[in-house]
Amino acid sequence: MSPIFIVQYRPIKNDRTLKTRIHSLLVLLWLVLIWAGTAAQAQTVYTVSGLVTDANTGEPIPFASVALVGRRTGTVTDEKGRFTLVAKILTDSMAVSSLGYKMLRRAIDPERLTQSVDFKLESGGNSLQEVTVKAGENPAWRVLRQLRKNRSINDRKRLSAYEYDSYVKTEIALSHVSDRMRKNPLIKRINEAMSQHDSIIDREGHRVLPLLASESVSRYYFKASPERKREDIRKTRIKGVAVDDAGLSSQLLGGTNLVSQNFYDNYIPILGKDFASPVGDNWKNWYEFFLADTTQIGDHICYEVQFDPKRPEDLAFTGKAWIDTTTFALCQIETRIGKGANLNYVRELTIEQELETTTDSTTSKSVTAGWLPISIRLKADLTGVGKQSLGLRAQVTLRNSNIVVNHPHAASFYEQPIEQNDTIATSNEAYWHTVQGTLAGADSLNKEDQKTRQVIEKLRAVPAVKMAEAVGQVAVTGFYKVGGFDIGPYPYLFAVNSVEGLRTRIGFRTNEQFSRNWVLRGYVAYGTLAKEFKYGGEINYLFSKQHWTILGVRMANDLERLGLTPELIGGNRIFYALSRFGRYRGGYHSHQKEIFFKTEPVKGVLFTAELGTRTFDPLFPFHYRTQPELGDQSELRSDVFDAFWSLEVRLARKEKYLMEGNDRITLGTKRAPVLTIRYTHGSKTLGGEYNYDRFTLRAQQSLRLGPLGRMTYLLSAGYIPSTLPAPLLFPHIGNPTPLLTTNTFNRMQFYEFVSDRFVAIHVQHRFEGLLFNRIPGIRKLNWRLVANFDALWGAQSKANEAVQSYKPLPGGTRPIYFGSLDGNKPYMEVGYGIDNIFKIIRVQAIHRLNYLNDGPNGIPLNSFALKASASFSF
Repeated sequence: MSPIFIVQYRPIKNDRTLKTRIHSLLVLLWLVLIWAGTAAQAQTVYTVSGLVTDANTGEPIPFASVALVGRRTGTVTDEKGRFTLVAKILTDSMAVSSLGYKMLRRAIDPERLTQSVDFKLESGGNSLQEVTVKAGENPAWRVLRQLRKNRSINDRKRLSAYEYDSYVKTEIALSHVSDRMRKNPLIKRINEAMSQHDSIIDREGHRVLPLLASESVSRYYFKASPERKREDIRKTRIKGVAVDDAGLSSQLLGGTNLVSQNFYDNYIPILGKDFASPVGDNWKNWYEFFLADTTQIGDHICYEVQFDPKRPEDLAFTGKAWIDTTTFALCQIETRIGKGANLNYVRELTIEQELETTTDSTTSKSVTAGWLPISIRLKADLTGVGKQSLGLRAQVTLRNSNIVVNHPHAASFYEQPIEQNDTIATSNEAYWHTVQGTLAGADSLNKEDQKTRQVIEKLRAVPAVKMAEAVGQVAVTGFYKVGGFDIGPYPYLFAVNSVEGLRTRIGFRTNEQFSRNWVLRGYVAYGTLAKEFKYGGEINYLFSKQHWTILGVRMANDLERLGLTPELIGGNRIFYALSRFGRYRGGYHSHQKEIFFKTEPVKGVLFTAELGTRTFDPLFPFHYRTQPELGDQSELRSDVFDAFWSLEVRLARKEKYLMEGNDRITLGTKRAPVLTIRYTHGSKTLGGEYNYDRFTLRAQQSLRLGPLGRMTYLLSAGYIPSTLPAPLLFPHIGNPTPLLTTNTFNRMQFYEFVSDRFVAIHVQHRFEGLLFNRIPGIRKLNWRLVANFDALWGAQSKANEAVQSYKPLPGGTRPIYFGSLDGNKPYMEVGYGIDNIFKIIRVQAIHRLNYLNDGPNGIPLNSFALKASASFSF
């Protein structure tokens, strides 16, 4: 996954994924860090020229490949064997190769602006395999069939384990500043502070404003069965606007987080989309191929196969692949995603990989064990919404070395997926000098990169940028950092509703600067209509980050809404915040006290134990029978006091996460469901009013379906075999608002149905460009078809139905009645709509298929609604 790239805004704690954090940051930078330049300065260029001849005959060798070692810069000789290579950066050597000759390397002076180097190539003994071309068949197909046939030999997945040292350099800059943007007041302030000498020019001659430059060194470990990964980050140095946390940044920008694509797979995940691999099983359905030539790549003679997508709108690549003529392994690949693909905010994206054979060190003989990437480059040129939007340019360079294969470690070794060295951010120039000479080579920070770091340092001193950084910190995280405390989150800052009037709330949390083990959270809220304070607080002690072991105590006295507590809505914090606005139906006073303990003894298995009490004091007309067996003669009551303990296990195989101080940010799982099972026992012994048992199950997963798009599902179920008042059962989550919210029932009213046993399924499918890309006119809009299906099977026992009372309250007010479902008749909704309108808007039609005559006073409900939502996604 490339974390630079996805943009979906969720600032609330525990709902911030890698996509949210880094992509929201980039969106913010597009909006506030707008910069324009004056005339571009001349860029220093180096010129190397020479002659390539046959060492035996002295004859010139035409069309020989000439390249800088360690870089992609190169050229070919003309018909007289002469070449001229122009580059912005030189390495310390050059290589020349030609079919039928041995490759030759010569040292060059990387500091000289102009120099001449001649090459005399020796005749090579390599002979190509015979290629039989059948009439009517593309000759490239035979090469690709052999590549797929030999995949089991060459693919890195055949290795039982591997590890290597990894060097990563990441650069991010603003680009494509329009004339209109130059009139922005912030631009003028930046220009006043930045001199002409601070200009940095890209290869196309455009002036760019650097935002981030980082280097990271790590040791990466992989074990195949069972699949385990670990990364030890040894050192990071970073300069960036709005970037201070080297620990988190090193996890985001270091190692294989950004560039881990395996082109042997059928589909390559990029920016949350699945691109068809040009060398996958379905290569013939997606691409046109051309067998161009044979050439020497390192020590390998390779076929050069060029490819283009059959349809420019498809999620496919344009580029070249070099395939070894002997083993039919992928030696090198260059891919590009152009403007035609159904992808938002991307002007261009390129991925380049160089792969090399590895040797199995477990045997006494030198045996080829598979191919691993030794060099990867990813370049992205992004843009905002509209032709005049600001651009963002990102480049990631990775080099792997010191590779060891088929030496797996013990399973416990891989339990911590990302391990940071305590001195990760400590300055050590001697260390980086060694890295430049060993791991990084020509890709280490050069003179231009050093200038980039200086410009960033100067940029951060500009008062307008300092202000933008402060605003950006609040916008991205939801909190404003003050020493060891973070103040916020701002989405909860205020709300207006029918019960509290204007509700204002201020909260805080501590960060790692306060303590590495103690975590404090709290808030105070006040409503102008209710004229009373609400509050909440929590204290946690973090015993172990590796096994994520926490002991905590929390309490809260606040206004809640039936069926919309964070537990019931499954972590949809934004929906929870918005639910405090407007008419506050189903509101009740809640006083909670809880103590909990959670630990992860094995990676992917999280246990939680909890002990607590809670109250339910409704603000809406409601009462229930305390002795339902007496019928209407039973005493009535409206409030409930509950004391309980619970056990929960959460299974998340292959889940990835990052450590941010004392917090853990989940990156989700890879092709595996997240399963949560919880048992709750209500106890009179603990002071509660009811003894009961409660079982719940929750499973969710995102499924990649290749050309068919992506499907996500949420399956939940619950069972209570006890007799309880309706608020302690399962109130199902309705959403009568005009805002579309996934994983709720969008045509169901708030607390319309309550069950003591249920099974619910929410399915969302994104077709991406599968259908709309085939419709002329529509495909230019980059619209995408979406669909959903939601179903609920639920029921109440006769005993629980008897608990409800229909008697009017004092004064004649009719009480709220909680409906129940027919166990043999599921509640169902279907939806369909268009996503990606103006790149951010989704409009969806929702149909309620049944239970249409169950409205208040028997009035039929409207079965149809048109809803909308907005989000950033690629």
